[in-house]
Amino acid sequence: MRISVIIAAYNAEAYIAEAVESVLGQTRAPDEVIVVNDGSTDRTRAVLDRFGGHIACLSQPNRGQAAAVNRALATASGDALSFCDADDVWMPQKLALQIALLDRFPEIDAVFGQVEQFVSPDVPEQHRARLQPPNPIVRGEAKLTMLVRRAALDRIGPFDEALPATFFIEWLGRAKRMGLNHRYVDDTIARRRLHLANGGRTNTDAQNIETLMALRQAIKRSRPPD
Repeated sequence: MRISVIIAAYNAEAYIAEAVESVLGQTRAPDEVIVVNDGSTDRTRAVLDRFGGHIACLSQPNRGQAAAVNRALATASGDALSFCDADDVWMPQKLALQIALLDRFPEIDAVFGQVEQFVSPDVPEQHRARLQPPNPIVRGEAKLTMLVRRAALDRIGPFDEALPATFFIEWLGRAKRMGLNHRYVDDTIARRRLHLANGGRTNTDAQNIETLMALRQAIKRSRPPD
């Protein structure tokens, strides 16, 4: 089975190299790694250029993470798709563990796993306490931990670009309503970096509004037609 990995990056020069290295360093190597530079104004593109032909790098004006991911999906050639955020990292056996389940059970659409949350080492000491998560390791129904068959993703549809902060919440709700058959591996397969520039921490008002919009859309879609 051919695996495509997608990374959307915006002003991610501090962390993007570590994210890409964790993807390229998998014990089951991906067949394709597509990084979309979403209008970065820092040195993100220069960092990505160091990887040369090991990745495919696309660039576009800043349109948000959902649009960047959809852009990559339009070019991805894999039978299965996985996603890494530009400031997070994968554990080395992520793809191997997940692809083993997809290969063994053809009825499964997607596989998730556990994620470890950690405070980034570059966070100043005076801010570290408030960033510490109550539960460092959680079951991750997140884009970061998902490996999904292309056929299932095409059936469910693309990510909603009107919800740049909560598009995966909306997509997953839609997927479950449409019967997404998913399982979990019990291992920790990814690490989510907590830092001062996390979108959910620095722009909570916008994220709360988007969450309400996503919920309203979900309720509307679940109602029977008049």
